[in-house]
Amino acid sequence: MSNKRPHGGNKDANKNKRSKNHISLQPGMTGVMVTCTRGKEPAAVKEITDVFYQYAETLYPEAEDDEEEVDEDEDIEATIAREVAALKKQSSAGGKKKFSNIATGTTCLAFIKTAPPVDPCAFVHQILTDMNTTQVKKTRYISRLLPVQNTCKSSLESIEQLAKELVAPKFNVPNANGEIKPRTFAVMARIRNCTKLDRMEVTMKLAGIVGQPHVVDLTNPELMIIVEVIQNVCMMSIVEDFYKLKKYNIESLLGVNDAGVPKPIKAKVKAKEGDKEEKEKPEETESKVETEKETNENDEEKKKSNEESN
Repeated sequence: MSNKRPHGGNKDANKNKRSKNHISLQPGMTGVMVTCTRGKEPAAVKEITDVFYQYAETLYPEAEDDEEEVDEDEDIEATIAREVAALKKQSSAGGKKKFSNIATGTTCLAFIKTAPPVDPCAFVHQILTDMNTTQVKKTRYISRLLPVQNTCKSSLESIEQLAKELVAPKFNVPNANGEIKPRTFAVMARIRNCTKLDRMEVTMKLAGIVGQPHVVDLTNPELMIIVEVIQNVCMMSIVEDFYKLKKYNIESLLGVNDAGVPKPIKAKVKAKEGDKEEKEKPEETESKVETEKETNENDEEKKKSNEESN
């Protein structure tokens, strides 16, 4: 009687376990869509999460000072009881992390889910504004950061409904006279791995939802409506300074991808090759001069020898 376990039993169990714990991008999420270098997705997630937490400590500090004051004469038992109560309170509040990595199932693309009080649009805008000011690249593998105010199913009906929810607070704000101030806007829609949606149809639908008195401006809009569709999920947000911050592209923001300007590494290689060529040319020229000089001297010696012989 064989004691061997059925082949593949453990693999199936591990597969089921992974499926149970697997969290993927789905409707109803807020966060940041991150584009990165192919094959470096895990490293990109780690480095951008570190950057996010650094900014969160400044922009969203924990309100520990608002808690009840601690009695200096408090004994050990009372201290322990208070700390346990605080932990229970945190657990009952959900204990959610500010930033969580969510699987997208797409190469070169990551999604960092955010939790309150983080506002994805204001948060990303602050990070990119700082990079634009300091011209310091805080990441190695990240190309672009796009905030996501909310997600929905990748159907035209769901996209239309979500757009109406996001458009109203941004566009339909009355001024002191009770009139809605006209604003310029544009729509940037991108569809990945989804054949049931047409990019132009989505664009026209969103433009119609914004409507009058607002005007489309493809050159320098005040507000950009971003729509990113991945398989069965649509991510949407309305952002400011889209072109000022180079379409929220970090590499372009720091001049890495400027048109007509070669990348530093290529420029460096080219410079080295140029230096090499310049060094080789004088050596070749000097060698040629020396060879010609030796030839002339030999000819003169031969001529002189022939004259003496005669």
